[in-house]
Parts: sequence; C-alpha cells; structure tokens
Amino acid sequence: MVSILILALSAAALVKFALHQWRMIWLTTANQPLSDSLRSVAGIETDSIGAQDFGTLMKLCGEVSPNLKRNTPWLREVKYYYAAVAALQKALKPILRNSAWASNEMSLCSRFVAVVLDQHLSVDFDRRAAVRSS
Repeated sequence: MVSILILALSAAALVKFALHQWRMIWLTTANQPLSDSLRSVAGIETDSIGAQDFGTLMKLCGEVSPNLKRNTPWLREVKYYYAAVAALQKALKPILRNSAWASNEMSLCSRFVAVVLDQHLSVDFDRRAAVRSS
C-alpha cells in the first residue's frame, strides 16, 4: 500500500514538474524582444500585443507559412491552452470579475505566437537575402 502511495505521489510530482517546465519554455520565448518587421506585417504595435490579438496572429501564421503551425514546437499546445483559459474565463466570469489572471495568460499566449511569427519572418528574410546575394 505504501509503495502505491509513493508511486502516485511521484507521478503527480512528475506531471507537475512537466507542466511547470512547459510553461517556462513558452514564457521564456514570449519574453523575447520583437522586431519592427512584425509590426509592419501584422499591423499590430509590438508593445500593445494583447489577448485580443491571438486570433489575428494565428491567422497570420497560417497565411505566412501553412507549415508553421504544424512544425513549430509548442504552438499547438499554446493554442489549446489559450482556448482552455478563454473558456475558463467565460465560464467563471461572474466569480472572477476583477481577476486579471486569465487575460494575462491569454496575453502571454498572444505574445508567444508573435515571437514565433517574428522569428519565422526573420529566418525567411535572411534566406531571401542569401539567395539574392548568391
């Protein structure tokens, strides 16, 4: 019985660690600086990226490169996380009226997508410049 308890506690600790590790990976990415090229392509001020920009940025990811959504690590998971937090915010809106947690999490998701898109645009621009110079 004790061994089952130890196994259950170890599994719970492992899941908790994995979730925290995943969150730190995408938070680190989301905190990277953005270039001006993203602003010109997306039409969004880089300093004012918010939760409401998530759909626009995901749509732009699909327009710029259809493979970007499938090939980028964590983009799909962040999309699901955004949807889950948005649903939670909608369901608990009467209870969490003044809570900024959900909108902050959704803004971080938008920022992550903006950084991924910006990195893709930078790599694409560098490739095109290399082809032209060859």
